[in-house]
Amino acid sequence: MKFFRSVGEVFGYSPFRSLAQHARMCGWAVGLLEQQFEALRKGNYDEVEELREEIDELEHHADQIKEEIRGKVTKSLMLPVDRHDLLEFLKVQDDILNNCEHVGHMVTFRKVRAPEDVWEEFSVLLSKLMEIVNNYEEMVERITQLVETSFSKKEVNRALEYVPIIEQLEHECDLVQIGLHTKLFNLENADPLDIHLMVTWVVHLGYVANAASRASDRFRIMVLGR
Repeated sequence: MKFFRSVGEVFGYSPFRSLAQHARMCGWAVGLLEQQFEALRKGNYDEVEELREEIDELEHHADQIKEEIRGKVTKSLMLPVDRHDLLEFLKVQDDILNNCEHVGHMVTFRKVRAPEDVWEEFSVLLSKLMEIVNNYEEMVERITQLVETSFSKKEVNRALEYVPIIEQLEHECDLVQIGLHTKLFNLENADPLDIHLMVTWVVHLGYVANAASRASDRFRIMVLGR
């Protein structure tokens, strides 16, 4: 006879706790990128490579959590949210980490030299990204509270308050990117290969912000679509 397992019966695992753990890794990845860019700014190329390895290890661990969730959130498992919505949310959240890993590798491609004001702008951009992922992480952390309160209206509203904040921060990140692109394309006496690579960094750091914004939207869909 076919039966369905409730979330309570498997709470020793809990896909929601694992989702929150996966989200925390997004913040750690951006933090490592901040350290990596600072090391590059100072010309500490060995540290740049070491941090790239740390980002790789973090992304690999996150992939293990992702695969665990995908393997255990089966059709026979009763969930308080739609299974498809949960897995789609996880997929987009994982893009945050994937893009961090991409940037972490691209930073090691070449010993780029740039004026101090360019590094300052990258610092501003990375600080804005950290602000985005910090708010994103706080939003996802509320998912366990949502489950415990059976998605009470009060808790739903509290969790979804983060979505417009993240969207606004993503817009602010876009503005920083535009300013940085303008600065890069107007550099004088700079190596064209350095400029090209730095422009690529800016684009892919933007992908991190975009992924966080899209993931917050998928979070809202998952919570409201139950």
